Amino acid sequence: MKKKILIFGISGQDGSYLANIYLNKGFDVHGVSRLGKNWNKNLHKLNINKKVKVFKLKNKSFEIHNLLKNNYSNIFFLGGQTKVSSSFSSLEYETYDSQILILKEILEFIRLQKKFKTKFLFGCSSEIFGYQKTKLSETSNKNPISPYGLSKLICYEITKSYREMFNIPVFSLIYFNHESNLRENSFVLKKTKNFLEDLRLRKNSQYKLKLGNIDILRDWGYSKEYMEITYKIMTSKIIEDFVIGTGKTVKLRKLIDLFFKKYNLNYKNYITLDKKLFRKFDIKSNYANINKLKKKFKIKPKYGSNNIIDIFYE
Repeated sequence: MKKKILIFGISGQDGSYLANIYLNKGFDVHGVSRLGKNWNKNLHKLNINKKVKVFKLKNKSFEIHNLLKNNYSNIFFLGGQTKVSSSFSSLEYETYDSQILILKEILEFIRLQKKFKTKFLFGCSSEIFGYQKTKLSETSNKNPISPYGLSKLICYEITKSYREMFNIPVFSLIYFNHESNLRENSFVLKKTKNFLEDLRLRKNSQYKLKLGNIDILRDWGYSKEYMEITYKIMTSKIIEDFVIGTGKTVKLRKLIDLFFKKYNLNYKNYITLDKKLFRKFDIKSNYANINKLKKKFKIKPKYGSNNIIDIFYE
């Protein structure tokens, strides 16, 4: 009998790439999605929409409990609110309930299992660290400055507590920024790509690309590669939290410049900075310390910020 996995947030970029990896490894893949408009477009892009079984949950507590009875070998929580900016305006359900309540159901189910032990991964975020000038590792201070970051930190601590108190196979991966062509159009690099493609078609368009603070510094990685790393960690015997990043931090302005140069354009002639898109509580910079990942798994991501632009362009 094939092993089964369950992915909460299967329709996002990470969930879709992860589903494809597990399908190629011979697993049955089930997923949970909020099923909004065009919810399965990423699964379509990867041509796996007919290969996965996706559930829509209405009565969350009851349905999640019944869903978990399917004896999944692995469960991944990659869902919930995806945008830091949106987390300020949709605190209760989108930011907190969509993660914390579901997480509680999953962890309690695993804790109460008798013989069959499901392995669980919570997809965390570097937003839990807030703004710090030092390189950030698994043991760094956590000081989120957004509801999104706070909700991720709460889930991270709950998962860690369950592992330590009940000795169950649950852990978190703390992902730094990672992008791909499966990103939603509102994210800055995908937004830039769409603008440049539109500009190429329109030729002499008078429209300008509206952006927020392009002087932020981030560690930018590639979603598909991060999910391949996730698979490797999940299939190992190690049950520990890890930071996932490239170890290199780059200013967003540089990436915008590189992107426009791909089209032989000067970005300064085509963008305008919109103060409305500046976040009041924004992390100025972050730096990933991936020493633990390199030491335990001999892994260092191959795709850095320059490669991300190439992937978008191609």
